[in-house]
Amino acid sequence: MICNKKFRRNGGENMKKKGIVLFLLSALLFTACGTEKNKTEETDKLTVVTSFYPVYLLAQEIVQGAEGIRLENMAQPQTGCLHDYELSISDMKLLETADIFIINGGGMESFLEQALERYPELTVVDTSEGIALLEEEEHHHHDEEEEAEAHEHEQEHEHEGNSHIWLSPARAAQQAENIAAALSEMDQADAAVFAENAARFKAETDALLQEAAQLNLPEGTEAEVFHEGFAYFAELFGMEIASGIFVDEYQVPSAKELTEAADEAREHKIQFFLTAADDGRIYAETLAQETGETITLLDPLTTAAEGNPSYTERMRRNIQAVAQHWKEAAT
Repeated sequence: MICNKKFRRNGGENMKKKGIVLFLLSALLFTACGTEKNKTEETDKLTVVTSFYPVYLLAQEIVQGAEGIRLENMAQPQTGCLHDYELSISDMKLLETADIFIINGGGMESFLEQALERYPELTVVDTSEGIALLEEEEHHHHDEEEEAEAHEHEQEHEHEGNSHIWLSPARAAQQAENIAAALSEMDQADAAVFAENAARFKAETDALLQEAAQLNLPEGTEAEVFHEGFAYFAELFGMEIASGIFVDEYQVPSAKELTEAADEAREHKIQFFLTAADDGRIYAETLAQETGETITLLDPLTTAAEGNPSYTERMRRNIQAVAQHWKEAAT
């Protein structure tokens, strides 16, 4: 070893310098080897990439305690739904590392064909497989020009139905089971963990269904919905949808449309105006004020929340929000 070599006295200073250089090179080599080892250990894990935050929430439930999984989310946590989403360079780089790409399905990921053209060997898991989707609510259009533009947009992004299935606890449990089954095929060492997590999550979603059923709304209770996904909330509570007003860059309610919706709400004595904290909220508040009601603000789970609460925690808050609104309306 270098440190045990003896040097002649007259060359000691030079040899001392050489010794220092060799020591530093050895240290760098050791560090590089350590880094490479860590990198190898990390790449030994199965890299699972989810398309956007709701799917990430469900995948989190399944991979808890699985040592062989590295879970990543593609779309930024504040993206929201993936309507008209376009893949970025960073998305492409992440997909290049993926062993499995888990999507919501049901037509939500309109960019999927583009991704598969770039990465034809990418393994895709469609969590909507085997799940019955609700039909999409009809959009309100205001004039012929806007109707034609919206129709063209809908044709370009035709869905198989209402793809916001994660907002139904029963369907979310099915999505989680599909994730567990797919991961078990590729990571058999953690298969028992996946199965246990899926069973636990199923029990939690069953509890959510029971909590929603306890609300026991009168038959025929109607709601105005201001988010496409909230049709699943209406189903959860046994509500009928009077109408849906959805806001995006292709459609904004006109004054005439809002007046008609307010008249309808008064005529039907609608007490629930289900909205998220998005562009639809202002229209929900306008209609609620016109009819002497208040909005019910719900969480579509499409973005990250402070403290990173679980799927079950966030859905329970939604159930509690509806229950609280009904309690106040009944007094």
